[in-house]
Amino acid sequence: MASAGSSANAGAAARFWEHFQEQSGQIRAAVGAHRDARAQLRALDDAVREALIYLPPYDQKQLAAAMDQLRLLLRQSSASSVRNAGFKFRSATTAKPAAAAAAATKDDEGVPEPPASGSSPAGRSLCFSGLSGRWIAADAADEAQPTDCELRDIRSCVVDLRAAAGSLRALNCHGVEDSVVVCGALAGSATIRRSAGCVVALGAHQLRFEDSHNVDVLVHCTSHPVIERSTAMRFAPYPPALSGAQPDAGAQPSMHAQVHDFNWLRRQQSPNWSQAAAAPAHLQPLWALLDDPRQPLDEALALLPGSASVASTDGAS
Repeated sequence: MASAGSSANAGAAARFWEHFQEQSGQIRAAVGAHRDARAQLRALDDAVREALIYLPPYDQKQLAAAMDQLRLLLRQSSASSVRNAGFKFRSATTAKPAAAAAAATKDDEGVPEPPASGSSPAGRSLCFSGLSGRWIAADAADEAQPTDCELRDIRSCVVDLRAAAGSLRALNCHGVEDSVVVCGALAGSATIRRSAGCVVALGAHQLRFEDSHNVDVLVHCTSHPVIERSTAMRFAPYPPALSGAQPDAGAQPSMHAQVHDFNWLRRQQSPNWSQAAAAPAHLQPLWALLDDPRQPLDEALALLPGSASVASTDGAS
């Protein structure tokens, strides 16, 4: 029997497919009528990106392929328009090929580009994979170029993405264990699968955990966080003492204390998550460690939920 969460996701995915088919049809019609469809394509690209949080992997691949076809169609139309314009408006002086190429480049501006890697259909991707015992710090990124970040198979690491927070629109994590992940305010969503024994601090419009256990989640989330097949999840507000890109608490209130557990259908509080008014006291030293130029990995990892020092502190309280 499918869970309520799975049914809700399936319904949302079906509705989005209908929306996508309608919009892609309009874009194709606009291209066929030689109308500028770049704005429509950008809007559809944004809609696809926002839907990734609930779309299954197969649908994501299908949508990525469909978006690639639309981009190609738009580029071919732009190139054709440039060639036709060259013949139609040619003066006595023959246009140089370089001029036509420059015009084609200008016509291509504004067409969303697919990622170099990762699951998001547009923008560039930042990926860290197969790392253990490392202090990972993202470089500063151009805020005008949206970036998706993927963390895959990360063990006993500190991942500090705050320098790139201004450009980050989505975070996707798969198999992150015994690690600290900090990324400040995202422009979009965060999806975290198969995480355990971690501290995660971020701001996002949407947040989803799947198959995760024993995680301290310090978050400013403007929608209901979602957990599925997850246990011992502890939610608290994003720590104001943490430097870097801070979520704008004044713009939209956080709903970190209103978690939806898709595997708990009773009216009573789910036993799989809890909430606190502030980050756990034992994590307070972590904020200073994250700004320490020495990058003290062992000291930071000693504050994780499953560490011996934290266990002894909990036992003494």
